[in-house]
This record gives sequence, C-alpha cells and structure tokens, in this order.
Amino acid sequence: MHIWRVSADGVSVRLIGFKYLRQQRILALALVVAMSSMLFSVTALILLSFYRGFTSYLGEAEDIVAVYDRGSRTPFTGLVPLYLSERLSVLSGVLASSPEVVAPCIVNGGSAFLRGIVPEEFVKLNKLTIVEGSMINLDELSYVVVGRDAARRLHIGVNDRVIVLGVLADRYLELQVKGVFVSYSPMDDEVLAPLYVGQWLRGTDYSYVTLIRFKIDRSITNPHKIFEEIAGEAYKPSQSSSPTLSQEAVRIIPRVVVGFKAENIGVDEAYSFMRSYMERYGVTRESLLIISVMVFLFSSISVDAASKTILAQHRGEINVLRSIGVSRRLLKRDMLIKLLPWSIASSSMGFSLAVAVLTVIQEGSYLQALSHKAPLQIDLSTIALNIILASLLVSVSILRSGLE
Repeated sequence: MHIWRVSADGVSVRLIGFKYLRQQRILALALVVAMSSMLFSVTALILLSFYRGFTSYLGEAEDIVAVYDRGSRTPFTGLVPLYLSERLSVLSGVLASSPEVVAPCIVNGGSAFLRGIVPEEFVKLNKLTIVEGSMINLDELSYVVVGRDAARRLHIGVNDRVIVLGVLADRYLELQVKGVFVSYSPMDDEVLAPLYVGQWLRGTDYSYVTLIRFKIDRSITNPHKIFEEIAGEAYKPSQSSSPTLSQEAVRIIPRVVVGFKAENIGVDEAYSFMRSYMERYGVTRESLLIISVMVFLFSSISVDAASKTILAQHRGEINVLRSIGVSRRLLKRDMLIKLLPWSIASSSMGFSLAVAVLTVIQEGSYLQALSHKAPLQIDLSTIALNIILASLLVSVSILRSGLE
C-alpha cells in the first residue's frame, strides 16, 4: 500500500490514507470543541429566545396593528385614550378592535401580568382554547381566566380564589379563577380579566388603556391610514361619545373623548412595535448573535490549546513525515481534511446538547423574562454559525502551527 506519492519534479507530495493521527487523542479535541459549541449555543439560544418572546408578545402577523404611547419607556406602561378603540373600529378595513390594559401584579404570591380585555374583541385577535372551566364575560368583574403555564407556575386552578396585588398602584382585588386557557403564545403566562379590572389594578383613569390592537385587512387599510384618522381626532374637547359597541360594553366602559397630541401616539405592526422598544436600547437580533460569538471566541483559547496539544502528541509521527519529504503545507492540509469532519460533528453535538439542556430548563419554567416563558428559538443561522466558528478555530490553530 502506498503511503505517499512524489511528483516527477520531486516537489509536491500527497499523503494517501496514512493514519498517523490517533483516534483517542482526536476525541479529546472533539470534546473541547463540543463544550465550546455548547457554550455558544446556550448563550445564543437563550438571548434569541428572549428576543423572540419579547417581539412576538403582541403577535407576529402583519394584520395585527398596535396603537401605543410613543413616550412610554416600556410597552407595558404607556397610556392611550380608550375611545380611539371605538372610533377606529368603524373604519373600513378594521376587522376587530381590542383595547387592553397590561398590569404587572402579584398573584397568589408570584409575579404575573394581568391583562384587562374586552373578551369578545380579544378572542378575534388571539385564538384561545379553554381547557378547564369557561371564558369570562366583560361584566364578570370578580372572575379571571389564567393561562396554562401561569396556572402551573402559580399553583392555581378553576374555582380557586386568589388575591391580586397591583404593582404600579397600591390596590388589590380578590378574584376567582373561572377557567384555564391555552393559546400557544406568551399569553399562556398571563391572567386575563375584564378591562375594568385591569384599569383598576393598573391605577389608571377609566378613559385610558395601555394599548389598542387592531386586526386589519391590509388590502383596504394600513397603519399610516389609521394614524391619519388618529391625527384628525387629536385636540378634540372632552365629551361623551355615542356608543357603537354592544350595550354590555357601554354599560361597563365609559365612552369619553379626551384630548391628546397626535405626535404622542404611535401606530405600527405589533411585531415592529415591540421590536422598536428593543432597538431603542440597542438590542437587535444581530447584536445578540455578536455577543454569543464573543462568548465563543473567549472559549476559543481552550480549542486552540487542544489543537496544539494534538500536534505535540503526534510530534514523532509528524517528524517522520517531514523527514521523508512531506512539506508543511501539504501536511497541514491533510490534517485539516482529517480533523474538520470531527470538528463539524462535535460542534453539531454541542448544539444538540444545548437544545436538550434548554428544553429541560424551559419545561421547568426557569427560562423566563418579565414573568413570561421564553420560547426556544432555533434557526438555521445559529446552527450554521456554530459549525463555521468551530471549524474556523480548528483550522486557524492548525494553519498557525509551525510543524517543524
């Protein structure tokens, strides 16, 4: 069996199937690469999951539009006039209008967001499935429905009575759980109550809500047209407005026109609206990936050390090959051919281990942000970047070696 071949000019040498690298020693390098890849993957997946959970909080569909307070530092603390929900609901192309009040609360001793809603409007934007009990009505001011994840975390169920303490206002209510729902969205970590209850616990005037979400037909209207309508409503004097919603809604929700400045109101797709708050503080998907890459690069010292150890352990075999005419260039190329498949396999294993670990953590409700479970975000770019970085580190370590 030939081990090498020398060309006619005696210059180029090509190795053919000579197994001079010992498998046991390669496994040590593979283990280091797997651990570094796992560290990168855990960091990237956690950061991207939080980003995905936050930006998808109000929905990702392009037909969901949010009217919000531009001056608010967070999407949970702004206030917009409630009557705009009624005014804009009659516009052509507006299919549903859901005024909502988001109130951070202490429920049964644990933190949770309580969302005050108009149930019959809210379900037009969010598909809820009641798995236990039944749905609340707007006039049932002593009842709430709880998301399945929140029910598990807070240890509450149907017919339980809980004390709900407002965080932004010194107020509390005793409420009874009427049902448990599932929506397969961040809403599963929330408590839903009639709008009036949310306003009370939020400590706001009954003429205001945190935000208003609309479901629209984009072939007829868009966020710009909705903002133009809002601008036309600005600066109107306070007055009672004629009801256009159900008599039940009118009986509970006061319809009062309040003055406001058009420049203080924002209108955007719900996903873009939430993403804008992240970008306001410099948090983007790209910046989170860069942070993850930096973590991987910090761990690259161990990969570089492991690669140098491999070379040192095979110094005898390498010296033999060099003495019979194998050039450093060809030897490095052959080592890359032999080691890169191990690098790809071990980085893939590191990513798989990261997913497994985070899945267990998520099932235990430990992967949370703002009392919401972060959905595990896995995409091809993270997998590809993980493999590329691992292969690049191994390649650089070998190419930089002297192989004397």
